[in-house]
Amino acid sequence: MTFVDLTSISLIAMLGAWAIVIILGFGKKHRARRSSAPKKEVIVLFRDATLLDATPDAFDVLGHDIQEISDLVGALETGFPELRAALAESPGWSGRMTSILDNSVALDVSNLHGTMRFQLYGGRESLVPPDSQATHRAAALTQDIRQFSPQLVWQQDNNGDITWSNTAYNNLANQQIDVPFLKLDTDMGGKLQKQQRVARSDDIKQWFDVTTVARDEHLLHFADDATALVLAEQDRRNFVQTLGKTFADLSIGLAIFDKGRQLATFNPALHDMTKLPVTFLSGRPTIDTVLDRLRELRMMPEPKNYTSWREEFTAVEAGAKNGTYTANWALPDGQTYRVTGRPHPDGAFAILFEDITAEVSLTRRFRSDIETGQAVLDTLPDAIAVFSGTGTMVVSNNAYSKLWSTQSELLLDHRDVKTEVSVWQDSCIASPVWTEMQTFIQRLGQRKPWSENAMLVDGRHVRCHAMPIAGGMTMVRFVIAPPMRPVIQKLTQVDPALLARKI
Repeated sequence: MTFVDLTSISLIAMLGAWAIVIILGFGKKHRARRSSAPKKEVIVLFRDATLLDATPDAFDVLGHDIQEISDLVGALETGFPELRAALAESPGWSGRMTSILDNSVALDVSNLHGTMRFQLYGGRESLVPPDSQATHRAAALTQDIRQFSPQLVWQQDNNGDITWSNTAYNNLANQQIDVPFLKLDTDMGGKLQKQQRVARSDDIKQWFDVTTVARDEHLLHFADDATALVLAEQDRRNFVQTLGKTFADLSIGLAIFDKGRQLATFNPALHDMTKLPVTFLSGRPTIDTVLDRLRELRMMPEPKNYTSWREEFTAVEAGAKNGTYTANWALPDGQTYRVTGRPHPDGAFAILFEDITAEVSLTRRFRSDIETGQAVLDTLPDAIAVFSGTGTMVVSNNAYSKLWSTQSELLLDHRDVKTEVSVWQDSCIASPVWTEMQTFIQRLGQRKPWSENAMLVDGRHVRCHAMPIAGGMTMVRFVIAPPMRPVIQKLTQVDPALLARKI
């Protein structure tokens, strides 16, 4: 082997050693570079849903607000949206999940003797810091609000162009050709916020309550559907108008006081009956003021003293609130008003004034006529009683009470023909007259006057008359026959013994 060969071999060996050193150094440097980015150990332990322990990397990645499992779930919800449902279904759930944001990030959940262990796997670059997680969550929440909010939200620039809108506004805009809310007043007048009610369009009767907020050089609008509210207000106005027309036609004076004791509503009849000025009533006076004015106008019964006035005021208000006040006011001018109190919801109450002067006068006249008729009957010497078509005695005179020894008072005792016939039979000799009399009184249809004789137990003769009168009633009249001469009486009177035998 020559010197040249030895030199070549030595050079080759040196080059190989140098290459090995370079390769080994490069590998060591590469490993050192890879080890300069160590993986984070994100481990969190919970017991009874409360933080037990966590690694420093866990606080770096998830933040320092993970004191409860719910806090951790909220921090991881952007990448692991199914974690909340899994833990809600089974609080002790164990398993593994992969982040929907980065497949290199995984979450292991294990449960050991009541201790929940959460560990995130992934490189430092793969794990999302807390600030970015909050940003993701805020963006996701904004997107959900935009998509699912039933409220219409949109933004306009100074030129009136729509720069942003949510799904609800877009759906509404797609239903018509023109832009919605063309009549919306966008002049803020220097205000930062403005509210108004506008219709969707001229052709579609749909109303919205729109709140406009000035933001920099844009206007942000929030619209709530107010159609049902508008229709309800229209129905209420129509109903109030109908009531107003009805109240205006009533002959009864109506005064409605609210829960604050102020006059809220009245009708023209109240003014006509009480003479209270319309200007006074329109000023919404309190009930005390109204009653005081009625006293001044002598439209209330005269009391004995002022204390009685105040007691009357209290009685009117208290009775009206619980629905128990009813009184007839006899006024000095001869008129009579029936005043009634009626309670309303929420502490309101109404007072009704009804003119019953004609009714009272008719009642008094009717009562006077009855008393006059009774007085006339009482002056007659014959015993008289009147029975209705059903057999009820409606009137009798003093001679009747004296003859049959009764103490009945006019229209107070309910006495029928059966009871009276029993009284007659007990006071007379037995005779078929009384059965015929009862049959005649209770008979319906056309009847002719009927008469028959009877004898009292003291021997006096009684002439019994039954005469039909108006309304199917019957007037019964008993006439005591005058005494006869002894011989003629003996020959003409009916022998009781023979009558008893004949019966």
